[in-house]
Amino acid sequence: MLARVLGALRRWLERPGAPRRVVLLALLLTLPALAAPLVADDYIHAIRLDPALHHPGVPHDPDLFVFGSGNAAQRAEMMEVGAFSWWAAEDFKLAFARPISTLTHILDHALWPDSAPAMHAHSLLWFGLLLAAVGGLYRRLHAGWAGPLALALYALDDARGQPLGFVANRNALIAAFFGVLALAAHDRWRREGWRPGAVLAPMAFGFGLLAGESALATTAFLFAYALFLDEGPRRWLSLAPAAAVVVLWQLAYSALGYGAVGSGIYVHPLQDPAAFAAALAERWPILMMGQLALPPADLWLMAPPSVRPLWFGAVVIGLLAIGAVMTPTLRASRTARFWALSTALAAVPISATFVSDRLLTFVGIGGAGLVACFLAEVEAGGAAPWRRGAAALALGLHLVLAPLLLPPRTLTVAGMAWASGVVDAAVPTDPAVTARTLVILNAPADGVVAYTSFERAAKGVPRPRALRLLATGAGPFVVTREDPRTLRVRPAPGYLATELERMLRAPWDPMAVGDTVTLSDLAVTVTEVTADGRPQEARFTFARPLEDPSWILRRWEGDAMVAWTPPAVGETAVVSAGAEPGRDPGE
Repeated sequence: MLARVLGALRRWLERPGAPRRVVLLALLLTLPALAAPLVADDYIHAIRLDPALHHPGVPHDPDLFVFGSGNAAQRAEMMEVGAFSWWAAEDFKLAFARPISTLTHILDHALWPDSAPAMHAHSLLWFGLLLAAVGGLYRRLHAGWAGPLALALYALDDARGQPLGFVANRNALIAAFFGVLALAAHDRWRREGWRPGAVLAPMAFGFGLLAGESALATTAFLFAYALFLDEGPRRWLSLAPAAAVVVLWQLAYSALGYGAVGSGIYVHPLQDPAAFAAALAERWPILMMGQLALPPADLWLMAPPSVRPLWFGAVVIGLLAIGAVMTPTLRASRTARFWALSTALAAVPISATFVSDRLLTFVGIGGAGLVACFLAEVEAGGAAPWRRGAAALALGLHLVLAPLLLPPRTLTVAGMAWASGVVDAAVPTDPAVTARTLVILNAPADGVVAYTSFERAAKGVPRPRALRLLATGAGPFVVTREDPRTLRVRPAPGYLATELERMLRAPWDPMAVGDTVTLSDLAVTVTEVTADGRPQEARFTFARPLEDPSWILRRWEGDAMVAWTPPAVGETAVVSAGAEPGRDPGE
C-alpha cells in the first residue's frame, strides 16, 4: 500500500508543471487568510502611520516594530495609560529593526488603509514569491522528484498559515524570501562558478536581515552547505561575506538602540547569554518537534507547569525516535545531512523568543528537505518495515493532516481578536468613558487586555483614560479589602508564574518586598515575594474609594469579562478565573 501511494505521488510530482500546481494549491488553501481580522500589533502600526490617530506612548513615526524603546519617559507614559503593566522591568526594551518590511506596511496604509483583505492579499503575494524561490532552491539541490516533494511538504505545512493571517508577521515571509535568494545565489556561485553570486548572495542576505531578524537563520544553511555540499576551493572562506554582513548588521543594530532587554519572553543572546542558553535548552526541542511531527509548538505556551515536564520528556523521546528513523538516510545522503543540520541550527536564533509555529518559516525549509530525502529513499525500496511505517506516518502528518489544517490555521489570529473582543464588550463606548479608568482584577495575560486600548484608538472608538491590571494567571486570587481605597491581591502561584505572563519582566529580574510603583491614580507595593524573587502579593492603594464611579471594575471569568464588586472593608474573598468569588475558606 505504501509503495503504491509513494509511487503515485512520485509520478504526479514528476509531471511537467507540478511545482506550479503545488504553489497554486498552497495559495488556494491559504485564501481564508483574506478573512482574518487585523489584530494586536496591526493597530499599533496604524497609530504610528496615521497622524489623525493618537495613543499615549505610541509616537507617529515609521519605526513600526519598536514596542518598547528603553526610554524611561516612554515607559512611564505606557505604564500610566496601562499599556505596560505595573511589573514592567525598569529597563524594558522591545525594539526590532525591520525597514524593508516596514516599507510594505507603509504601502498598505497608503493604498488601502481600511482594508484588511488587501493587506492579507499583499502577504499572500510575498508567500507566493517565497514558494517560488524555495521551489527553485529545491530544484538546485535535489535530483528527480525529491525537489517537488520537498516543495509540497513545505508549501502545504500548516505552520505556513500563521504568518499569512497576521499582517504584522509579514516580515517572516519577506526575510525568508531574501534568505532563500541568498542561498540560491551562493549555491550557483560555488557549484557553477557564477561570480555575480559572490556579491548577490551577501546582498540578498543583508536585505533579509533588514526585513526581519529571523533571516539570521540563513547562516545555518550557509554553514551546513560549506560542511556537506561545497566541494569548491576555500569553502570555509566562502562564508566570509555572510559573516561580514552579520557583523556589520549587528554593530548597526546595537548602535541604533535596537534589541530586547528586560523581557522574559524575548531574550537577547549577546546581552544575556546565560538566559538564552536556558531558553534554548527548553525551546529548541519543542520547535523541532513542532516542525517534524506533532504537536504544534504553540500549545507549549498553554501547557500547565505541572504538565510541562512530562510533555518535554515525550518530546525528547520523540526526537530521538525521529533521529533513529532518519539515521540511514543521513548516512546515505549528503543532501539529507545538509538539511538536517540546517534545520537544527535554524531553530537556534528563534529560540530567543516564545515558541510558535509561526517562527518555523526558515526551519521548515530544512525540515521539508529532510523529510523529502527520507520519503524518496523509502520509495526507492530497501527500507526496513519499521522505517516504512514511519514513512506512512510522515505522509499522513505532512501531506494529509497538515494541508487540512492549513486553511484554519491562517485564521489563528481570530483567537487574539476574540480575546480583545471579550474585553471590548465589557467596557462602555460612550464619550464619558474617556474620563474613567478600567480596573481589571485578573486576566490570563497582560497582552490579552492591553491591546484593546490600541484597537479602540485605531478605530476612533472612545477608550478609558487608563487601564489598571492587578494580576494575571489562572488563579485563584485572594483579595483582601484593607480600607475603602486599598486592596491586597495574592495570586495562588504568585505573579509572573507562566511564560505568557513574562513579556514585560524576566524571571531573573527579581522584585523585593517594599518595591513600589506609583501612577497618577494608583500606588502598587510588593508586600511578599516568592523564593525565586517573583511578587507573591501586592498592595494596591487607589486615589479614590473603589465605589467611586470613575472606576470601571471588571474581572476575567471563564471566557468573559464581567463586572466585579470588591469585598467589603476588612473582608477577604477568593476569586477564581472560572467561578464566582466566594468567602475565603479559611475564615
